[in-house]
Amino acid sequence: MTAVGDRRFFAAVCEDEVELLDLTKRIISSIEVQRENLEFVDREANDDTLRDSLSSLSQLPMFESGILLLLRFTKISEDDASLLIDAMDHSYDSNYLVIATTKNLPRSLSKYLKDHGVIENSEIGKKGAEYAAKCFAESPLMISVEARSAIVGALGEDYSMLPSLLNTLETAFSPDTKITAGDIRPFLHEIEDLAPWSLPDLVVQGKTKEALELLGKLERTQMAFPIITAVLNRRFIELAALSSPTLNSIEARTDAYRRGTGQSPKAPPFVVEKLWRDAVKFNTGAFANVFGILGELERSLRGASGLESFVSLELAVARLAALCATVQKRKTTSKR
Repeated sequence: MTAVGDRRFFAAVCEDEVELLDLTKRIISSIEVQRENLEFVDREANDDTLRDSLSSLSQLPMFESGILLLLRFTKISEDDASLLIDAMDHSYDSNYLVIATTKNLPRSLSKYLKDHGVIENSEIGKKGAEYAAKCFAESPLMISVEARSAIVGALGEDYSMLPSLLNTLETAFSPDTKITAGDIRPFLHEIEDLAPWSLPDLVVQGKTKEALELLGKLERTQMAFPIITAVLNRRFIELAALSSPTLNSIEARTDAYRRGTGQSPKAPPFVVEKLWRDAVKFNTGAFANVFGILGELERSLRGASGLESFVSLELAVARLAALCATVQKRKTTSKR
């Protein structure tokens, strides 16, 4: 890790989300060791939030020594890079910016940060392999060596999806069933586009169109509807368990997860932290609506509505994604 020194602008770049969260946390910790009493602002950067978020870099906080702004990007466009560079050029010298992204930086932004900041890259490498081995060891399932190899090969470098996949497999198989490579093939088919655990990700992000497209593809591969509904239910139970904004430590989030779900989190702390950041955007009313929709879906799948199962599931996914799209528009600001 590069020393902070007099640098105030940082970029954390890693394709793997788990590693990215880890790397970002280490950068922030190194800044906070050097500068105390910073106001911490954490934002998901998009077209609606970027300009407003960057305006804080030119402000001097009233009660803190400076501002530490973390911007989480899916991908940084050239237009985004121009806004970032302009904001850094006009920032107060007491303020810090950390950019986190899973994609490569635009050339202009990369050049600027090499001259005026720090770029930290991370590879999953050995750490990811060790993490995968740990996940398999902790799973109650009897997964053959060949099946494990198939799973790792399908996931590529994105081991952050492994806990969700294992949860899905636990829904489909009993602990006394020896799972072969053939057994898990339906779950790995075109994994980047057809992973059932990707559906709650899209729903929570409020991406209605993408969620419905994925649901249609899953239906065509004859993925069992109970598995899909179980994955959706599980995600929102996890979010409800982590919905308190006061869960500012790993220990607090772990305890809350255990109380709310009935088991300890299988994902690493940084994945649980990501769930928490999604969860705090929901209020009690939003969760009531979510579980109301899920309850209606369960009754409909049992025949209460008279609709075909896929139609019931499609309607529920559309309603959930639309609700989450509204939730995602809320701006979350945290202090450390």
